[in-house]
Amino acid sequence: MNNTTQSSQRILALDILRGLTIAGMILVNNPGRPWPDVFTPLEHAEWIGLTPTDFVFPFFMFIMGITTYLSLRKFRFQWSATCARKIFKRALLIWFIGLAISWLLTFVGHMGSKAYATLPLWPRICASANILGHLRILGVLPRLGICYGLAAIIAISVKHKFIPWLIALIFAVYFVILEIGNGFAHDASNILAIVDDAVLGHNHCYAYDTPDPEGLLSTLPALGHVLIGFCIGEAVLKLRDLDDKIERLFLFGTVCTVGGFLLSYGCPISKKLWTPTFSLVTCGFGSLILAFLTWLIDKRGCKGRTTEFFRVFGVNPLALYVLADLLLIPLTMLHTGSGMTVHRLVCDDFLFTFLPAKVASLCWAILYVLINWLVGLWLYKKKIFIKL
Repeated sequence: MNNTTQSSQRILALDILRGLTIAGMILVNNPGRPWPDVFTPLEHAEWIGLTPTDFVFPFFMFIMGITTYLSLRKFRFQWSATCARKIFKRALLIWFIGLAISWLLTFVGHMGSKAYATLPLWPRICASANILGHLRILGVLPRLGICYGLAAIIAISVKHKFIPWLIALIFAVYFVILEIGNGFAHDASNILAIVDDAVLGHNHCYAYDTPDPEGLLSTLPALGHVLIGFCIGEAVLKLRDLDDKIERLFLFGTVCTVGGFLLSYGCPISKKLWTPTFSLVTCGFGSLILAFLTWLIDKRGCKGRTTEFFRVFGVNPLALYVLADLLLIPLTMLHTGSGMTVHRLVCDDFLFTFLPAKVASLCWAILYVLINWLVGLWLYKKKIFIKL
């Protein structure tokens, strides 16, 4: 098969990278025990800097930008009732699912807490369900929904030659906000925290860090992040020759990565702030990895069990990510007949009894990925593809 023929097909490497990313997101979100027992590479940077874990979520947003180009290309980047319905429905659905999961996990947690244990059943249910005043409004899925919706609107409403300039403007404005608003302070005086508290209310923000890592203002550079993926997707996928696609991905990846690291001397790299340099570096690495996978899989034809493993995650990405959150309820929150959770039986009574704590934590995280993969494999074999 020549390169011209290959170019007419969807790049398989894109599904594999998306699968790698979703598997990585599930892995880092579900350690066996919290800090300090978390396997070190699975921890986020505390404030400034990068760890391997800090790449997985931005990789998915980068890929979302590319797939936004693919989906809107069908509409010739023109508004129509069908196109508008697709954009707003998907954006709101992703945001609502994220909110619903947050409510459900909090509800189940309260139902099993000692604070409500003495209440009769129905009062306990009502008290546990009455948590809207303390529900986190933003988060990973809401950020995905918001950034997808805004990026799609921009992709249709703005001439594409102006989008790189729009990205630069977004990044510049956000950096100025950080500079004048004490934005690099890791406390409540940070302008990001002040805005979140004023607009959303402190009770609706992330309870374990300040400012909220998926807060309102940091959604601006996250939008720019998705738009970088869109621009790279457009520049690469419109090419017919596979070699040209690989070279273009490598070029963009190199420019973004080097540029991001050079600019980090003035604007530190931080996931929790989602700084412009963080977007540039992670998009750059995403483009480089996609170039390598495209060369390895689509050009060299290196396909096998490994690619199929990650393709299972790649064809149902958000569905399996949501499943991973929902499985927390039966595995880590509901008690068995012995009064213990499955998580505690496997971790505390088995893995942590003979393995070093960090290794045991990693083993549980891997096991959790495999559990979700088995469900994804069933969907894949049944050719069930859940679009979110």
